[in-house]
Amino acid sequence: MINDILIIIGRYFNERKLILILLILFCILSLVYVSGKIVHRFLVRQKILKLLVQRKIREIEQKNEALKRNNMIKTRLISIISHDLISPLRFIHLSTKNLIDEEDKIPAELRREILDEVSHSSKELELLSTNILNWIKYQNENRRLMKEEFNLHEMAENIFRIFKTISREKQATFINEIHNEFVLYQYQEPIKIVLYNLILNALNFTEEGNITVSGGKSHKGILIKVKDEGQGMSEDQIKNVMSENIIVSSANVENRKGNGLGYLIIKDLLKLVDAKFIIKSKKGKGTMVTILLPVDR
Repeated sequence: MINDILIIIGRYFNERKLILILLILFCILSLVYVSGKIVHRFLVRQKILKLLVQRKIREIEQKNEALKRNNMIKTRLISIISHDLISPLRFIHLSTKNLIDEEDKIPAELRREILDEVSHSSKELELLSTNILNWIKYQNENRRLMKEEFNLHEMAENIFRIFKTISREKQATFINEIHNEFVLYQYQEPIKIVLYNLILNALNFTEEGNITVSGGKSHKGILIKVKDEGQGMSEDQIKNVMSENIIVSSANVENRKGNGLGYLIIKDLLKLVDAKFIIKSKKGKGTMVTILLPVDR
């Protein structure tokens, strides 16, 4: 009977020891598991926080770039308004006042010259004001653009009519080589503004030459070309136009300094419609600007 009691006690003791070991192991494994979970969650949160911080930094950098660019553009617009708008307005005011006050003393030939200059300055102000309004209109980032069908040949003809008087004075000839039934499904208004500015630039730097607009489809997309027989540009001038910096334009055929707003608008709007442009030019031989639009439907 004593032996039986000894066996029972020993077995009970061994079971307690085994249970205790298993319990300790379980506690250790649980602690490791919980610690692993905590560490994993911490690392995941750190990773998410890092991504959020990186995204915020990118957003701040983009906003800073946009603010910097907007400040540069505002500076340019202030310069344009103070010089290219106010100066012609002052000239028109003083010239017309002089014509009224000294009507009897001014010879007919001089009076004619003054009126021609007033007319020319008024037209320049009209074109510049149109460009400024066009540019401001598309600075709204929330502006929604819709594609629509339009005839590119008719668009070019309508723009030619706007510049008809100026082209006649400069003896520049407009040539429309776009097929008269060439229809695009694109962003009509931005493309019209781009084409308007390209033709205006060509006209400003052309005297007694042709200004040709052509267009069509290629394997790369839709091509629109504006070619002139004007002064042309040097390589440095082309780099200046293509850069992201504010453009300092050269003097046109009438030795009037350009304001660079035309190409600024062109670049802004082409980015908006996901298009590109290439300039090929030679000093004294003219310029050809090619617009490459994405393939329409």
